[in-house]
Amino acid sequence: MTDITLPITNMRFDVTMPLFEGRVAIEGATLEPVQTTPMVFADVPDLRTGDFGIWDLNMGYLLTAIEEGWEFAALPVFQKRKSVLQFIYVADGINSPRDLEGARIGTRQYRTSVTIWARGILAEHFGVDISGIKWAAGIDEFFPNLDSAGGIEKIDASASLPDMLINGEIDAMISDISDGALFDRLEAEPKVKRLFADYREQDLAMGTKTGFLPAMHLMVISAKLDRDHPGLALRAYQAFEEAKALSYEDIRNDRGGLPIVHMREAFDAQMAAWGDPLVGGIAANRAMIETFIRYNVEQGSIAAPIPLERIFAASVLET
Repeated sequence: MTDITLPITNMRFDVTMPLFEGRVAIEGATLEPVQTTPMVFADVPDLRTGDFGIWDLNMGYLLTAIEEGWEFAALPVFQKRKSVLQFIYVADGINSPRDLEGARIGTRQYRTSVTIWARGILAEHFGVDISGIKWAAGIDEFFPNLDSAGGIEKIDASASLPDMLINGEIDAMISDISDGALFDRLEAEPKVKRLFADYREQDLAMGTKTGFLPAMHLMVISAKLDRDHPGLALRAYQAFEEAKALSYEDIRNDRGGLPIVHMREAFDAQMAAWGDPLVGGIAANRAMIETFIRYNVEQGSIAAPIPLERIFAASVLET
């Protein structure tokens, strides 16, 4: 088999690193790491037309882009997952999930994986009527939103959501806190608190109830490439699974790269509590995928449920 050159998002996830280190190969492909963004804040021509290889995509844009006819197919590789209850910060006066009804909530963008999951979980599992919530978003929506009840107000993209929360301009904020300094500030601010102070216990209870940890990102492959090389998607999926297994093995062999004391013990405790939180394949993730589709319909991101055959590459449908 002659290798094809396969552009692939240059990722730093531990579970994908064995691919970039050359410890795992995708049969029939030579990897070409490239810089891409998982976000769709504007048109992304290569992603829209299928002129790419394999791309790390924020799941918030997956279904609406497929509905809009973008030329890619998903792989059941969910390389980044997070609980979302930890990302709901509120001001004094908000003491329970139902207190968010009619509130003004700030977020970076209305349609991201974190916000879609948060809205869906609040509505389904905590009885929150999300239809009257007013959203203040710093980044415009590129894709159309079909929910006429959802009020989305554009705010200055440079505005500080923590400042707005502290100053009483918003009642709550829901945003992925990747910035360590911002996290420290929110934790230390007396006027701000988490909606769920016991979010770790809540997360585990939610995971036990639903059977999954929400996926934030997944891998997509060019639909053009998938048509020209029909087995490539499955081989890529298998390579990602092998890379993840190697990364887990590294931790269990006490060769993990993170400076965390007792990391092996922490890993074992997590696996005992959660199983494999990054489990791949469609069968093991069907409940999560179907829930995410339902949330997207309920929130106006897509007009109707999209069948799995339109979402995923044909060769991975039996995984």
